[in-house]
Amino acid sequence: MFTIFTRLCLEYESKGGGYLIAEDRRTNTILPAVPYTKTVSNRHVCYRFDDAPPEHCSVTGTCSSEPLHLDHRISRDPIHAVRFTDWSDPVPTGGTSVTASQIESYEIRVNEVLPLNGINKVDYTTNVLSMKVNHTITEMTFNFTSDQPRLYCLTLEVKDVADNVRQCRRFLLVDSTTFIETNSDQTFQFTSASPDTGFSWQTHDNSICLSWKEYFFNKFYLNNQLLNGVESDPHGLITGTYEQISGALPVSGTKNVDGIVKYLISWNLNDGPFSTEIEVPDFLNQTFCRLLPLNDGETYNFIVRPFDIVGNTYNESRTLFIDQSVPLITQIWLEKDGYDQLFVHDSTDLSKMQMTFDAFDPHSGLLKIHWRFGIADTSTELISEHFAVKKPQNVSYICVEHTIIKKRELNRLR
Repeated sequence: MFTIFTRLCLEYESKGGGYLIAEDRRTNTILPAVPYTKTVSNRHVCYRFDDAPPEHCSVTGTCSSEPLHLDHRISRDPIHAVRFTDWSDPVPTGGTSVTASQIESYEIRVNEVLPLNGINKVDYTTNVLSMKVNHTITEMTFNFTSDQPRLYCLTLEVKDVADNVRQCRRFLLVDSTTFIETNSDQTFQFTSASPDTGFSWQTHDNSICLSWKEYFFNKFYLNNQLLNGVESDPHGLITGTYEQISGALPVSGTKNVDGIVKYLISWNLNDGPFSTEIEVPDFLNQTFCRLLPLNDGETYNFIVRPFDIVGNTYNESRTLFIDQSVPLITQIWLEKDGYDQLFVHDSTDLSKMQMTFDAFDPHSGLLKIHWRFGIADTSTELISEHFAVKKPQNVSYICVEHTIIKKRELNRLR
């Protein structure tokens, strides 16, 4: 049977006494013994057994503070104050309050997180900064000035008098130089619009859909995957609340698109007021669809505003025109001897006749005209041609001996 002592106390007692026998050397006579006054001394000494490392109150749910608090985990400012309050040395199992040895010191070591393909690695071989204070100090200030963005791992080590230690860590991103830009090789367009119109005109009544895949980016985070996950503590001692598993820059990594962590979008109709900005759901897809009222001749403007991990933003807009109606073709007739609207005639010499028509689209305008001439009874096509309309303008066309020529201006034609 084994007994575990959490406190062992000993009492020491020391007694002093004796006598002195002297000799007279002149006469070689032994003198009578002379006794010393007896003394007694006592001392009480206790040895305590403490194998419980320091503990933060957030683990037991008795406080809402963090084991290691940073004012900002993502910042443009290189000066940072860190705090580590509400730590205590718990009573060992089976012991009493006097068996806890109490906090002795706090130490913070700063190491850089190196961007790798996949899981990033903390460079524990070199301390960027290090500071140790006694138990009465619970705040430190560090200067993280750098010529480029850097991700740091701050490890707090709390030690009690019995040399038990507890560690926790947090990540800090300092970036005062990067910005968002656009990639001209990628598209930012309405995928719901007609490709033949350069994705500018929507000709159906479905949702308006906009896509900007890989169009916005932060060049530094595109080339340096600092927002990937970070390897676990190599010693396996930092777990649970003592690890940065939630909030900004968790150890599991931050979802992003080349440094961008969200997109806001807004729109207006016919140059009216813009809607309230909303956050694009499932932003990793870099697309947005919304079912809106669509009427011919209307115009929608959409603004997409990306935000990167540091809070940089950028604005860019696209315009969508609505036209769901087909072009109109009216007043098709034959003309002979100055008479219009001739549908029945007695001549077989078509070279002396003209076929005329009016074509127009009041919203998007005409892009091209395709005409065919043939025999209806036998479905025989005699000739056909395409005629491009390079600029929207008010014109109609005449067919004379298989040649299309301009006939008249129309006020409504565009």
